[in-house]
Amino acid sequence: MSDMSGQYFTTNEFAKMCGVTKHTLFYYDEIGLLKPEVVNSKGYRYYSFRQSYLLDIINVLKKAGSSLQEIREFFQNQNTSHLITLLKQKQTELELEMFRIQRMQGILGSAIKMTESTLEASQNVPCVEECDVEYFIATPLEVGDEKDYSVKLSEHRGYCEERSIQHEFPIWSILNKESFESGDISWAYVANKLKVPIIDEKMIKKPKGLYAIMNHKGSYDTISETCFVIQNYIKREGMKICGDVYTVDLINYFSEANPDSYIIRVSVQVMV
Repeated sequence: MSDMSGQYFTTNEFAKMCGVTKHTLFYYDEIGLLKPEVVNSKGYRYYSFRQSYLLDIINVLKKAGSSLQEIREFFQNQNTSHLITLLKQKQTELELEMFRIQRMQGILGSAIKMTESTLEASQNVPCVEECDVEYFIATPLEVGDEKDYSVKLSEHRGYCEERSIQHEFPIWSILNKESFESGDISWAYVANKLKVPIIDEKMIKKPKGLYAIMNHKGSYDTISETCFVIQNYIKREGMKICGDVYTVDLINYFSEANPDSYIIRVSVQVMV
């Protein structure tokens, strides 16, 4: 045993030296990833100093995103060419993950900024603003009822996620001019505002120009009341409706359980 203790580490010693737990070493042994170099007649495990290098490889590849199965396959065919291929693969995956993180940071940042500004804004008071051109990724709504909206919203989110489309957080809905004027609130699109225009069949443009704007407080079920107020405001100010209607959820079910507390901004393109 004296020779054994001089040449090998016990499981506890090896775990402490390598900065892992004994349970981790037991698991690696169980799945055949890193088996002890010696197991004596009493079942005690012993590891060699050389095996610390193998554990170092495992830890580096794990941090780079490799699964234990991938690492085990690498050990089965360990050579420089295989290592380069594996590291390049992990480098590509990390770059994609960094892009996803940056995308989500942008989405959350826009949500925070818009929600904070909404708390300071006035509601149910129409006004006119000059707005710059804006671009949206938009999914058409086939029927326009609540069920269709939910299905299409889910489809829309999946489309954006699969393509890693950089957009802002708030949900927009678009109503065509004819529906708005007739009082039939039947949504044409569900959308998200893009940070920059992209080449995509689902991208649409909100034109630059004058917009009659009003913050509606309440659910979408009562938004027709605000639309009626805006229509009267437009007529009273001697303006005409010349484009579609854009609504954006400033505060919705993400932050408020009660739909009566929602705040939805309605923007109608007008001309003097």
